[in-house]
Amino acid sequence: MRATPRLLPLLLCIVMLPCLSGCWNYTEVDDISIVAGVAIDKDGANEKIQLTAEMVDIQGGLDQNQAGFKMLSLTGSTIFDIVRNMISITGRKLFWSHAKAIIFSEKVAREGLIRTVDWYSRDTETRSDVFIFVSGEPTAREILNLNSTTKAIMSFELAQMMRDEKFTSSAPTVEIWDFIDKLETMGNHAVAPLIYIHEQNGQKNERVNGCAIFSKDKMVGKLNGEETKNMLFAKDGIKGGVLGVNDKNGVPTYSLEILSSRTKVKPRVVNGKLLLQVRTVTHTGLDEVMTSESFSGNETISAIEERAGEALEQEILAVIRKMQREYHADIFGYGEIIHEHQPEMWVKVRDHWDDEFAKLDITVDSKVIIESSAKTSRSIKLGD
Repeated sequence: MRATPRLLPLLLCIVMLPCLSGCWNYTEVDDISIVAGVAIDKDGANEKIQLTAEMVDIQGGLDQNQAGFKMLSLTGSTIFDIVRNMISITGRKLFWSHAKAIIFSEKVAREGLIRTVDWYSRDTETRSDVFIFVSGEPTAREILNLNSTTKAIMSFELAQMMRDEKFTSSAPTVEIWDFIDKLETMGNHAVAPLIYIHEQNGQKNERVNGCAIFSKDKMVGKLNGEETKNMLFAKDGIKGGVLGVNDKNGVPTYSLEILSSRTKVKPRVVNGKLLLQVRTVTHTGLDEVMTSESFSGNETISAIEERAGEALEQEILAVIRKMQREYHADIFGYGEIIHEHQPEMWVKVRDHWDDEFAKLDITVDSKVIIESSAKTSRSIKLGD
């Protein structure tokens, strides 16, 4: 009787041993098609959904480290219907865990993304960190088709581009989980980066610049790259980039590299009226001086800082006003901030927040600090 408790651990190990011999859901790579990214359009003939999948083509197996791509397009009534029917063409099940990008055409985006996004967020095999884009070209498919020119897997290139976007701040970086979260949150409208085909000297490349604005799940407008940067300032989303500053005569002369930036938004209630104060503090480095004049007289570092701050203040306020007057869309998340700091006021305005946002009194104060002048503190002087 005493030996029984001692035998239990051994018996358990013996029973569990077969379970440890390998992965329970292991699948041979030859039995699957690895999806790198997808483009979603509307089929012009019957207005059904057209899905184009960019798939990784592993030549000779994974050990050779040689990967190309295959393209496959199919039309259907629903995304799930299309994905399942693709199996009959490829002869393999589609593997979604490595997908990096989803590109929507503007037509699909303007009609609403709930139909196409729902399956991706619901399916157990997909990942929530995939980047989303709206095509600035007539279709989303032609963006993926650039892989025939670049000879690279386009979806993987787009993912790397978004990881490096912090150096320019000309487009928002949006993963699908974040997009869906904005759709479900009151007081916050979603945005998505716009992607174009940039052609120069006969060479075509992808370029991310600007963003699409959404009201609920429908695209209602666009911001260009500069407006998008100012939008990111307004919502504390700046990670890097460049600020151009004019000289005292209004001529573009200085380039400031953004080292860090912080935006604080403070809601206040004065005499029963809701007010919002937006304050930004941006630390920069002076990286370019397009003049031979030294810093002297009125053209001091402090004078450049002051002009930079005033210009940034006006630009941030301009994009806020545009959102208020043209779209009634709070893409800055100010409603969430009011909910957090002024909950009693939020209860009064949440059911008609879009209209309240449109007439909200918002002030902006921007301060720019130049911390360094790179490798030299003086301008290049021309010889007589």
